[in-house]
Amino acid sequence: MSAGRIVLLVFGIIFLVASVFLLLGGGGLVGAHAAMTDSDGFYTTETTRLRSDSYAIATEPAEIDWEAACRSGWCCDPGDLVTIKVEAENRDASQGVFIGIGPESDVADYLDDVEYDEITEWNSDDWDIDVEYRRHPGDSQPADPTTQTFWEVSAYGTGTQTLTWEPETGNWVLVLMNQDGSYDIDASGAVGAKVPWLFWLGIGLLIAGAVALPAGIVMVYFAARRPR
Repeated sequence: MSAGRIVLLVFGIIFLVASVFLLLGGGGLVGAHAAMTDSDGFYTTETTRLRSDSYAIATEPAEIDWEAACRSGWCCDPGDLVTIKVEAENRDASQGVFIGIGPESDVADYLDDVEYDEITEWNSDDWDIDVEYRRHPGDSQPADPTTQTFWEVSAYGTGTQTLTWEPETGNWVLVLMNQDGSYDIDASGAVGAKVPWLFWLGIGLLIAGAVALPAGIVMVYFAARRPR
């Protein structure tokens, strides 16, 4: 076999192997999107009970820096990358629930000297979440959360409440409370994320695999066939 045929055969095999991985990866992403997202396209955890004998449950601050991505030359609308969804319902049907996302500094001022629990870990096992807390002591009762103006987004009321948010640059904290800011929280909640580019990445991988497969077959065929 000539050197040219050997090179063609090697490239044909590389294309065939690559096409398998591209098709498997693309099929996996598209299949996961179809099987694991809800009707609105969100990947959502199982509903978890959130219990605290305090005034609030808060997450640790999350730092988001879209400007860094723009400075690196990769800048787009945050909603094109991810949208966050939080659902919660008070287990006491007569009591409303409050969900809010606010700047870390404003939330810290609001919960200053207020007894609340901060979520330190979300241990996930097949989307079943076990939540661990750190207690922050305090002696004051918080003001009505629904009247505060610093929340970036919020939702409250009886029944299931849903909050959606396209993350923005800053340090953010998610807070869960009773609607009236009263003591003792017993709620059910779930979090989800919509990542639209994952689906299109899967489509792109499928297309690339569909192109690489016949190309590899053709190269292997011409490399292996005997000259007349």
